[in-house]
Amino acid sequence: MNYNQMAQAIIELVGGKENIENLTHCVTRLRFVVKDESKVNVDEIKKIENVINVLKSSGQYQVVLGPIVSDVFAEAIKLVGETHEEVVEEKPQKKSLKDLGKSLLDTIVSCFVPSISVIAGAGMIKVLVVLLSTIGVLQTGSTTYTILNTIGDGIFYFLPFFVALNACKKMDVNPALGMALAAIVLHPSFTGLANSETAVTFAGLPVQILDYSAQAIPMMFGVWLLKYVDKISQKISPKILSVFMISMLDLLIVAPIIILVVGPISIWISNILFIACKAMQQWGWIAVGINALLFPLMVLTGTHNATIPLIIQMFATQGFDPIFLVCGLAANMAEGGAALAVAIKTKNKTLKATGFSATFSALLGITEPALYGVNLRMKRPFISMLIGAFVGGCFCGLLGLQAPAFVTPSLITCALLAPSGKSILLGFLAAALSFIATFIIAYIIGFEDLSEE
Repeated sequence: MNYNQMAQAIIELVGGKENIENLTHCVTRLRFVVKDESKVNVDEIKKIENVINVLKSSGQYQVVLGPIVSDVFAEAIKLVGETHEEVVEEKPQKKSLKDLGKSLLDTIVSCFVPSISVIAGAGMIKVLVVLLSTIGVLQTGSTTYTILNTIGDGIFYFLPFFVALNACKKMDVNPALGMALAAIVLHPSFTGLANSETAVTFAGLPVQILDYSAQAIPMMFGVWLLKYVDKISQKISPKILSVFMISMLDLLIVAPIIILVVGPISIWISNILFIACKAMQQWGWIAVGINALLFPLMVLTGTHNATIPLIIQMFATQGFDPIFLVCGLAANMAEGGAALAVAIKTKNKTLKATGFSATFSALLGITEPALYGVNLRMKRPFISMLIGAFVGGCFCGLLGLQAPAFVTPSLITCALLAPSGKSILLGFLAAALSFIATFIIAYIIGFEDLSEE
C-alpha cells in the first residue's frame, strides 16, 4: 500500500474529511480531532497495513505510524485540505471537568508540537557547537562560533513567534495578529525600557519590563484572549473601516493587557513550573528513575508531550534538562532491550523479525514499534521493560546526565547527555546499562510465545 492509499483508507475510516475538524501530526502519529466519534472505526484502522496502533487521548484519535507518519500526513492533508471546518449551529453542551482538562492539555501541546522538529534540529546545532569547541576544532568567541551558535539559538530566543503561530492555528485566530503580539514584547524599544532610569508606566499604570525571549506561556494566554477580543472588534467595526480597524482594536486592547497583566502572571506561572522542576531535581536519581518508569505509560496514553513546556522552561531558565529527556533515554533503551529479548527467544518467525526491527527503531528513539508491536502485545516483556526503565533511569540520575538541547533520546544522541566537562562515554554507558539490564530481565521473566500459525 502506498502513502496516498493509506491516507485515503485512514480518512475514510475516521468518517471522511467532512468528519475531520483538525488534522496534525507529531513524530510518529497522525492526530485527528473529529466531529462525530461514532463514525470512527478504530478496529478497521488497526487492520490497515503499517498502522501500529490507534489511541484516543486528549480529545484526539491518534494513529500510530512510526517513521512514515510525515509521508502519510503529506498525502492526507492533500485530501483533507488545510481548513476543513464547517459552521454548524449546535446547542452548547456542558463539558465535564475531565473534558476541559483534556481540551486544555490538547491546546498546550498543539502550541509546541508543530515546531518540535525545528526545535530539535536547532538544539542539535547548539550541541554541535559545544562539541566542536570542546575538541578544539572551533575557537570559542570566534565569529564562526557566534554565527553557528546564533543559528542554533534563534528559535529559542524567538520562541514566542512560533508559539503564537501554532496557537493561532489551533484557536482559529489570524496568525499575523498573534505574531504581531510576539513582535511587540520582543521589540528592542520595549525591552530597552528595562534600563530606564525612571519608572516605566503606561497610561499611568506601572509596567513591569520582563524578558519574554524563550517564553511560551504569555503568547498562549495572549492568543486565547485575542480570539475573543477579535470577535468583539469584528462586530463593532464599520465595514468600510474594517480593513484596519479590527486589527487596530485587537492590538490596542490585547497588547497592553499582555504587558500589564498576562505577561507578569505568565512569568509567575513559568517560575512556579521551574520551582516544581527544581524540587524534582532535589530527589536526585530516584526522580529520573520514577519518570523513566512512567514515560512508556505516558507514550501509551499519548500524554508524553505534556512535558514539552516543562522541558523548554528548564532550557530557558537553567540551560539544560536533567530529568525528562534523560529519563527518555533510559525508557527508549529499555524498550529496545525488551524487544530484543523477545526477538531472540521467540520461535515465531514473524514476531522474531518484528522484534529485531523494533529493537533497531527503539535504539534510534522511535519506540512505538517496540511498545505496541512487541512488548505490550506480549504483556510480560512490557512489565520487564518498565522495571528496566526504572533501573536505567536511576543509573542515568546517578551519573548526572543532562540534556543540553531538545534532542531525541537515542543511541545516536546519548553521548550529548554527558554533563559539561565529563566524558561522553557516560552517555553510552547509561544507554548500554539500560538496554542490557532490560534485556536480561525480559529474557529471564520470559513470555508466552506465539504459535507459528
